[in-house]
Amino acid sequence: MTAVEAYVVGREIAAADHPSKEVRAVLKRLVGDGWTLRSEAHWGTLYCPCEDHCTVIRVGGTPKNPGQEARRIQRKAKWCPLPPGDARAAPRSGVVN
Repeated sequence: MTAVEAYVVGREIAAADHPSKEVRAVLKRLVGDGWTLRSEAHWGTLYCPCEDHCTVIRVGGTPKNPGQEARRIQRKAKWCPLPPGDARAAPRSGVVN
């Protein structure tokens, strides 16, 4: 067990379990891209697909503003530095063609 695996403690949960449809949609996309969703913190925690889980995102179960929470999760998910050429890599400049 690596040092990173030591803090990944909760059981895996499904993105479909989240009560907010906006957050649920983002979670489904990220889990489909290889992220891991575990039952930790107030509702769940997302771990990036990198070997060392460089990006960890806390997901609340009852956000005051679900749309804003979904955007926050999407924004933080872009922090994960995927290998060059990976199809999941998003443009980081803010400019989308």
